[in-house]
Order: sequence, then structure tokens, then C-alpha cells
Amino acid sequence: MEDDTVPSISPESFVKFSDNDRCRVSRSRVQDFLDRGLMSQDAVYQRYTEELSERLTSLRRADHPTIIDDIRVSFGQLRDPVTGYLSKDLLEQWITKRISKSAVNVPQPLSTVLFDIIAFHAFYPFPIIRGSEQQVQVDQDGFVRAICLLTLSPAPRYGPNSSFSAARHGRYSGTWGPYLGWYIALRGRDASDFRRRMFRCLAIPLLTPGESRPVGGARCTMIEVPRFAYYEPVPQDEGEEEEVPEIIVVEGEKETEVDVMDVLSECPPEVDRLTANPFRESYRLVLPSIPRSSEDLTELGVTTEKLVALVQLHEKVQKEGTEGLVCQIQSAGRDGMIGWLEFERLFVENSEFLAEGLSSISSTFAERRHEDLIYPTTQIGKSIVI
Repeated sequence: MEDDTVPSISPESFVKFSDNDRCRVSRSRVQDFLDRGLMSQDAVYQRYTEELSERLTSLRRADHPTIIDDIRVSFGQLRDPVTGYLSKDLLEQWITKRISKSAVNVPQPLSTVLFDIIAFHAFYPFPIIRGSEQQVQVDQDGFVRAICLLTLSPAPRYGPNSSFSAARHGRYSGTWGPYLGWYIALRGRDASDFRRRMFRCLAIPLLTPGESRPVGGARCTMIEVPRFAYYEPVPQDEGEEEEVPEIIVVEGEKETEVDVMDVLSECPPEVDRLTANPFRESYRLVLPSIPRSSEDLTELGVTTEKLVALVQLHEKVQKEGTEGLVCQIQSAGRDGMIGWLEFERLFVENSEFLAEGLSSISSTFAERRHEDLIYPTTQIGKSIVI
């Protein structure tokens, strides 16, 4: 079902023909999941942990079948003995010993940057949960999800000019009104999704606590999401050799809901291999009952210090330059901050560089090593060597 031609966007609204038996059955199954308590945040996290663990294990089964166990061992070495959660201090030691190898000068804010990246992916696709004193509490399962997501590089690089592949959607055949084609049950991701995720995991709100949005100033970033795909019938007299573009029926979704919908559809509570799983759009029924980010992309910004530190580390890990990317970041910042549109402009040509670097860095957490790590001073004033 893959086609090399550029698809056309249908002017039709998906809602026009969505009240059919197939869509109704799909929505009723999701409603049944809700009624049975299978769509809570904790239940989704449990399924997502299993899903990501299986993906990474399948990828590395031949050369590293114990990769998930080894990630859990790494968490044990990075776990604060008092709180039981991921320790930022131990993570800094890990970076220095495993990544820098005493040969790379690790930028000062880097440990905070990597902690923020891991924390965001540990709670993905939901907002970060903070404990007392606003501390981020990353547990073992969250750490496993984060390292899996970061290690499963969406842009494997086979050379300096390799790039993200186009999004490949999961499809089920069916009819939509008068059209015969495929419902999009699972939305594929591409470079733009990766950049959105990277921006969000580094960003902070531009508005200070208690500051209200200007009147008429709030924006809602929308993402076009495919719902149905088909090919326009070709009249017989036009010949059979002419390439026919695929037509995609899309629908706008709030950017703050896209990732949640993706994960919900990828990890259904029950897999029905005979009648197909619910369509992605049916999971909209779940949204009112689960948390989502409250800030739009346009209300967030990343400090230039964070971006420069991350890029500099990537340059050293990847052993390649980025043609003045650091200078571009420094010159693009306004009051030391980079907004979404500037971030997108800066990294649209560097997505693969960033993705592969993060994959390389996060893969160190899957290596089983036993050098001593020293816990920070505990409440009883002693350090523990493991």
C-alpha cells in the first residue's frame, strides 16, 4: 500500500461519512474499555511499558536479549536510596563516567538537560507528575519507557545524508461513504513529531505563574491527522500507466492531544486480531478522563544555554560538526529563549543528528557495567558505594 507519489489532501471532512457501522463499532469498543476501567493513566502506562519493552527486545534480540533487564539494573545504580526515584546527582556521575570518558568536557548544564529529557519521556505521553517540593519522581518503569523511547531512534543513520523516513500508518481496509480504501488505525510518526517531542521536553512556560494570557493571545496549534486513504478511480480511457496519487482525508487535532491519542491507539487493552482494533479517532472518548498538557507550543520556550549544551555534547558523541548550529542558536535567542517556530527552523535540517545522538547516549543505560557509583550524602551523613 506504499506509494512513491505525493498524496493529495481531500477537501472532504471525515465527519461527513463517519457515522457508519464500522466507526460505531470502533467507538463502542473504546467506550467498553472506559466502562471497565481499562483506560486509566496507570493502566495505559503499564501497557505502554510492555509495548516499548517488546519493541526494543525484538530489535535487539539477536545481540542483546537481556536489554530491558540491563536498563533496570542501570536504574538501580541511578536510584536515590532515600526516595527510590531517579537521582539527578547520580545521573551526573553516570554522564561523567560513561559518556565523557574523561575525554569530553561535559557542559555544566548538561546533567539537568538530560534529566529533563529522561523525565519527560518517563511520563510521556502525559504531563510530568511532581511530588512534594515540586520534585520530579521518575520510577523504574518510567525510566524503562524513557530509555526505550530514546534508544529506538526514529532516524537510523546509514550515512551523513540519511534522513527520517516518511510516516507509515497502520491501516484497515474498509469503506468511507462512497470510497473504498483504508481507515488509519495507527498514525505513523515522522521528523516533525520528533522535533515537537524534543521541544516539549526541553521547554518551560513563557508565562510566569499567575500571569494571565493576553486577551485574544491564546493559540491552539493544530496537527493534521490522517483518518482515511483511498485512490480516485481512473477512467478507463485515460490509460493504466499514469500514476494515481493517493488521497488522504485528514482532520485537525489539538497538538496537546496528538501524542496521547497515538499511544492510546498503539496500546489497546485487548487486541482483536479478527475484527481489528478500534480506530485511532475513537479514542477521543478517553480524553476527558486523562491528563493532557495545558500549554500550547507557542506558550513555551527553551533557554539557549540548554540547547547549546545539548548540541555540543552531540557534536562530541557523534564526532561531527553541525555547520555553525551553536552560533545560530545563540543568535536566534531572544532574551536567552528560543520559541517553537525558531526551534523548528533551527532543527528541521538537524533532526537526524539530534535523534541519533540521543539514541547513542541513552543506549549507554542499556549496557551492563559495574564501576562503582557513589550515592550523594544521605540523611544520616554517609555515602554508599554500589
